Amino acid sequence: MTAGPAAAAAEAPPAGPSRRLSPAVRRVGWVAIVVAALALLVVASIDGGGAETDAERIQRLTESFACPVCNGESVAESNAAAAATIREFIANEVTAGRSDAEIRDRLVDGYTAKVLRNPPADGVATLVWLLPVLAAVGGAAGVATMMGRRQRAGTTVSDADRELVRRAREALGVTSDGTSGPDAVADEDL
Repeated sequence: MTAGPAAAAAEAPPAGPSRRLSPAVRRVGWVAIVVAALALLVVASIDGGGAETDAERIQRLTESFACPVCNGESVAESNAAAAATIREFIANEVTAGRSDAEIRDRLVDGYTAKVLRNPPADGVATLVWLLPVLAAVGGAAGVATMMGRRQRAGTTVSDADRELVRRAREALGVTSDGTSGPDAVADEDL
């Protein structure tokens, strides 16, 4: 038995470029993404400004402490008397030449750790800083594993699949070159 032109067309590989990238190209792409992400982290962490003035330092410090009597406001935002006292304290300590750590320690001694807007990176509070990073790394590893399994699985096209596609194209009036309908013009008509 000889196969007709329709059977030969159904068994032929699809026309056009393959959409699969080689493993080497995929690896280079992932390396480029990781390098770009690391470069962004480095650029974001570099302090672009010059020396900080006392006024800028006072503003930064007042924004970094929580008002002890307000709900969710920084010392800089709050109009409460306690916030005004802390703002004055910070200004006096900066003028006296105290370090940020000394100012923080004295405020924590007077108001407890609830005055800190950012939790300290020690003890159980370390989890607040580590969990988002671990979740992101775990998620990225999960996505990479899933993509690797999906690519290794491969897909085979059966003769029944080819026949189904051929019938669907025929029913829709789509030609083998991808044009369709009565307005379709063959290459030789041009």
